[in-house]
Amino acid sequence: MFHSIEIKQFRCFCDHTIMLGKYLTVLAGRNSTGKSTVLGMLGNATELKKGEGATYFSKAFRADFGELFKGSETYDTTGSDKYKITIADEQGKEMDYRQFRVTWQKKSKGSDEKRFRIIPYKYQKEDGNKKTDAKLDIPVYYLGLSRLFPIGEAKEDSIKAANLKFERPEHEQWFAEKYKSILSLHEEITSISGTSIGETENKKVVGINTDTYDYRANSSGQDNVGQILLALLSFRKIHETITPWRGGLLLIDEFDSTLHPAAQNRLIDIMVAEARALNIQIAITTHSISLLKHITEKTAYNISNDANNVELYYFTNANRALELKRNIEFSIIEGDLLVQSAVQNRKKIKVYSEDSEARWFFKNLLINHQHLLEVLDIALGCSELMTLFKADMTYFGNVLIMLDGDVEEKTLNIVDSKTRDRLGNIIKLPNDVRPEEVMYKYLLALPSDHPYWGIGATLGFTWDYFNDSGPTSNQYTGDERDKYKKWFLQHQSDFDTTKLYSYWAEDNPDDVNAFVGAFINAYNKVADRTSIPRIQI
Repeated sequence: MFHSIEIKQFRCFCDHTIMLGKYLTVLAGRNSTGKSTVLGMLGNATELKKGEGATYFSKAFRADFGELFKGSETYDTTGSDKYKITIADEQGKEMDYRQFRVTWQKKSKGSDEKRFRIIPYKYQKEDGNKKTDAKLDIPVYYLGLSRLFPIGEAKEDSIKAANLKFERPEHEQWFAEKYKSILSLHEEITSISGTSIGETENKKVVGINTDTYDYRANSSGQDNVGQILLALLSFRKIHETITPWRGGLLLIDEFDSTLHPAAQNRLIDIMVAEARALNIQIAITTHSISLLKHITEKTAYNISNDANNVELYYFTNANRALELKRNIEFSIIEGDLLVQSAVQNRKKIKVYSEDSEARWFFKNLLINHQHLLEVLDIALGCSELMTLFKADMTYFGNVLIMLDGDVEEKTLNIVDSKTRDRLGNIIKLPNDVRPEEVMYKYLLALPSDHPYWGIGATLGFTWDYFNDSGPTSNQYTGDERDKYKKWFLQHQSDFDTTKLYSYWAEDNPDDVNAFVGAFINAYNKVADRTSIPRIQI
């Protein structure tokens, strides 16, 4: 398994390490940041020995150096240890490696013209520290931009087609099924052609024929899908013949070219599944925002210090120096590709609550997070909120629903517990009573020497005052809930002046921390579903 690329001093890179995903590595970012160069580094490191197998296009499993690299004598200077590629086992233990040097060699004796070469080397301790220039003995398949050539632009006499000969019937069946599902094709595929276009240096095209059209009417997107599927089948073909199997490497530059977003997502999912089944690794480059949103859903919970099934590296030079960012959030990628800041592009999560008292408590509890939220000035009872939630989960599943601490389980059960747990967007305020009652009970429980009484004295706030003129006194009418509400609203501005909440929070840190933790968990679940940046803990 390819494990990592340690780049020492090669082109625009300096001291970067890329951990390769176990099945898929996605390289994304701005133009001219070196994504394709990384594919070239990998492709130049491996090849399958002659006679061990060929692709479905009858080519060797090796990457053509000329497709991968073009050198500059000014910037690609001669030197050793430019980068290192390591192979590891499932536990991450290094099994093999190659280092790479750059050299410029004369094309022929007596000629001043030079050719650019990147040469692998390894010192073999078991062989007296002898140096070898052999590549890693692993099959590699490279698909570059040269594969993208619309057949309609080819000269008529350069197009030659023949039925593609599959190794096994199940290979052809697999190809047809995946091809149709990726492109939402409804016609039956009657045959598959292996087509060459001579004017483009024997470019090979995969064409499909149906009852209504043939390979000449295929789009570039269809050819792109066909070539990628045939590359996967090429690995399946040799996987069935090579023992022991050493794995393989599929490299695709500009993966998304000519493919619509839904096809990109379907194809990438098939590729990951096939990589897992065949124990191969795939590395692609892309600029597709829609595909990157799909990929970040797979990398959102990756472990930071180990290679995962799918790894994402984002390349940016936004700060005038190359940075490689691993498994970052989609919102950061979107902002960088569109050259927008979070301030310009910030989306806020809506918050629904029961009443103004709840919003007062909530805003105080989350004063550091208010800029992320749109707290709606609306009063809805708990049962009303849960009824709305059940009626429209598409909308109410992607907002935050904030309930008082006294909400009863039977009211919550308007929406079943499995759905509530899955969406995770309901939060309850601290304690098991309404916010106004939380504050009243807190005041009555304060000891006589508490500092709040010193500040409250300027307003006549004493223990006796709250005990005699509290919400349960004859000064307030209505049921218990109405009395507490009237008492709190009458005193709210004075509570803010005397910093009542701050004293409560200082005396109840466990309640505050528990609520903030529950809020962040709920916020991040909604953020993940709505492509909003998560709150980093």
